[in-house]
Amino acid sequence: MAQTLQSTTTDPLLFPNGSAWVRADFHLHTKADKEFKYMGADNDFVAAYVAGLKKANIGLGVVTNHNKFAVEEFKALRKRARKEGVGLLPGVELSVSDGANGVHTLVVFSDKWLEGGNDYINQFLNVAFTGRAPAQYEQENGRTNDDLLKTLKTLESYNRDFFVLFAHVEADSGLWKEIDGGRMQELAKNPLIQKYCLGFQKVRTHDKPDAKCRVKVKQWWGKHYPAELEGCDGKSIEEIGRGQISYLKIGEFSFDAVRYALMDFDYRVSRLIAP
Repeated sequence: MAQTLQSTTTDPLLFPNGSAWVRADFHLHTKADKEFKYMGADNDFVAAYVAGLKKANIGLGVVTNHNKFAVEEFKALRKRARKEGVGLLPGVELSVSDGANGVHTLVVFSDKWLEGGNDYINQFLNVAFTGRAPAQYEQENGRTNDDLLKTLKTLESYNRDFFVLFAHVEADSGLWKEIDGGRMQELAKNPLIQKYCLGFQKVRTHDKPDAKCRVKVKQWWGKHYPAELEGCDGKSIEEIGRGQISYLKIGEFSFDAVRYALMDFDYRVSRLIAP
């Protein structure tokens, strides 16, 4: 029998003071992803995965498999995580057909996409990859049919809340690496980007002449430069929690609370920078 989606609302036992700083990982992969390595028994995966989140002290995570959303696996993980005091949000790492080699974009969905036993996330993915079978695109290099702006318009047409974060922006298939400076400035001025882009993941270069870096992109994006965030991008349970760390100040495990924190990132987002 299909599981129902548990609500992620306020829990006074988890947030006794109304809000708290929790470690957040915005780039998680699971066994449903072809890139993920798991050698244990299938029946043990959910418990082992949540134990990995707990070991890394992750309080809030987003499941973002490559061009794929495994709804039943997500529900099982969320249910178990909730019992362990960890919040999970549904998402997908979308390989958008833009730039030189595609742009990896983390789409984070509200529960409205799954309410009433529906699965509008997979409906969207079917549209994004129209004409192809899942086996052809459910991997990190399977690009969508549309560019960034057309993709945002399609997502918006569902009339359900979402936001996007750009993954590993300086690496291959990252926004900064794949999009030239002129188009980066154009994107910064676009209302869809301004409304829905709430984060850059793995910003590493502060100031470097003749290269995209924090200083240069901040000049281009101005007041629309979003939060800087982290995510392990782990391809196994053992890799959960690797890399640098970001924290969110939230009062509940909900899409709205996370979105609000990202929009108020000067006061509700903090990063721990490794030496």
